[in-house]
Amino acid sequence: MFRDRTQAGAALAAALPELRKKSNVVVIGLARGGVAVAAELARLLELPMDVLCVRKVPVPGYPELAMGAVAPMGERFTNRRVASMVNRADLDRAYDEATAEARAMDERLRGGEPMMLIGRTALIVDDGAATGASIRAAMAAVRNAGARQIMVALPVLPRPQTERLSRECERLIVLRDPQRFTSVRQFYDDFDDVSEGRIAALLAAARPTMELPA
Repeated sequence: MFRDRTQAGAALAAALPELRKKSNVVVIGLARGGVAVAAELARLLELPMDVLCVRKVPVPGYPELAMGAVAPMGERFTNRRVASMVNRADLDRAYDEATAEARAMDERLRGGEPMMLIGRTALIVDDGAATGASIRAAMAAVRNAGARQIMVALPVLPRPQTERLSRECERLIVLRDPQRFTSVRQFYDDFDDVSEGRIAALLAAARPTMELPA
């Protein structure tokens, strides 16, 4: 169990001491909950941090069942098995709505500015993952932003997904990989929602992704 997202971020930082002050590494926190984890990791390792507003795409009529995820610039991941149950028109509508939500959040939190990752290593951080859909959409987004390498750090990920995801990025760090898994929430004592206001405050306190010349 993790006490909260801050403690989970500290635990991930402890697992990655070799990244401390690495000039080419940028921590990418997934909004919403992943930003709280990423902020503590970035603070302890003295790394710059950015936020990526990935939105899950629910099956129409079943808001708890995700068929994929989408990033602000339209990068997407689709679980084909789940999506096959949805007709094409409803599928396109669901992705369009999720993309619009991701772009609106990105505009509110980041002003819609492009991510600066050309030639750098992107360390994607979330508070945990169940299916890995959001992580895969995020990987597509940072790859399109020019990331040279992609690392993923998660407090918790089910073992079957850990095995799959480890083959899709340069490095995967997972602290808990249970065989039996119900939800990410079950691994936290405190799993309160993270507001956009808190995300904005964490971003304001973080080191910028690009240092301005003196």
